[in-house]
Order: sequence, then structure tokens, then C-alpha cells
Amino acid sequence: MKAFIQLTLVLMLAGLALGGSDGSKSLRGDRVGWARLKTPSPWWQRHAEADPTLMQFLREQTTLNIDSIWYEADANNLAQLCRYPLLFAQDLHPIRDARGQKNVAEFVRRGGFLLVDACCNRNVTPDDDVFLRQQIEFIAAILPEARVVALPKGHAVYRCHFQISGGHPPHTYFNNVYDPARFKHGLYGIMIGPRLAGVITLSGLQCAWAKVPAPPYHDVTCMKMLVNIYIYAMMQ
Repeated sequence: MKAFIQLTLVLMLAGLALGGSDGSKSLRGDRVGWARLKTPSPWWQRHAEADPTLMQFLREQTTLNIDSIWYEADANNLAQLCRYPLLFAQDLHPIRDARGQKNVAEFVRRGGFLLVDACCNRNVTPDDDVFLRQQIEFIAAILPEARVVALPKGHAVYRCHFQISGGHPPHTYFNNVYDPARFKHGLYGIMIGPRLAGVITLSGLQCAWAKVPAPPYHDVTCMKMLVNIYIYAMMQ
């Protein structure tokens, strides 16, 4: 069941820029932009050409006034990062320079949300366990106050807008082949105290809205999971 009060909170919070370290905030208007985190990796914008499909789904399924195009937010530009309440990333590990790492940490400390989604293409993410460990090590290095935990099946992110069956993100397919090794991974939360400051997923959600061959309706299922993450992020 769609929760009107939750969507109202989304609109209210999305209209605010991220606050400074002193807690101040300034209005950004009533439209939200979807941004990918630009890193030194050549893969940071993989599937970005398909992001407008996701934007259209968000506009149709929620009252969120989101731009129909995608934006980039360079890790080396803090002001650019802080234009967006949520940043979508292929991988955090390639951010090796101190300035980029400091900026990402400051973005999160100001209230920003990180969504890290590993591509299901084995050329991009060859080993899921290594990928996950790299993300955890990155977070531990830049945000020592944070911890990465497996989110329980009963977590609200699975039901805050759409009901995601089984309390588990959608299966991952590549070229219509299901990889059972990836099903062991649910959603991982980046926690700072009681606050969920980010989500790491090995599901390759982006591959679905990019129309990588998969069973019917798989793209919609993955976009529903993304909508839930986005809405939950805006409520933090």
C-alpha cells in the first residue's frame, strides 16, 4: 500500500540542499536530480544512458518531482556532491585520492545517502565477495564511525512503498542467466548510529533498467527495489 505521508516527506526533504557542518540548509527548489558518483573508474557511468527509464518509473509510481535526465557528481567536487540527497555509485573503491575520500565522507556526514550497486557483468564486478570487502574497507577508512551490516529481511526498506517479496533484493541475471552465487547477498546498510546512511547491493539493479536480458518483469522488480531505497533514504 502506497503511503501518502511518506511521499510527502520525500517531497519536503528532497526540496532541501544538504546542510553544512553547522546544520544549516538552503532550498534547492521542488525538483530532485538523479546523480551518479563520478570516480576514476572507467565504469562509473556504465548504463547511465538507461537512467531516464528509471526516472520515468519514479515519476509514474511516486509523486517525486525528479528530473528526467541524469547528472554527474565528481568525487573531487564537494559542492557538486551536495547538490543531491542521494548519489548512485558503481564502486567506491576506485576513489583513492585523499580529497575525493574526504569529500565523500563529508557528503555522508552532512546527511547524504550513498547507493552502491555492483554491475552484474563479470567484466565489471568479477568477484562479489571481493567487491563487497572493498566497499566495506573504503567506508571503514573514510567513516570510522560507520559500520556495514546485512539488513534483516524485515527491514522497512523492503516495504516502505512496494512490497518486495521475501525480504530480499531481486535476483541478478546476466544475459538471462541466473547466478545462484549472488543470491546469498541481500542488501547491506551503511549505518551511522541508528541512521541508514547508504545501501550496498550486489544485485545489479541498474542492469535491469538497462534491459540486460532477463525474465519478463525483472526490470520492473528491480526498479521497485530502487524506488524503495530512494524513498527510505529521503526519510532519514
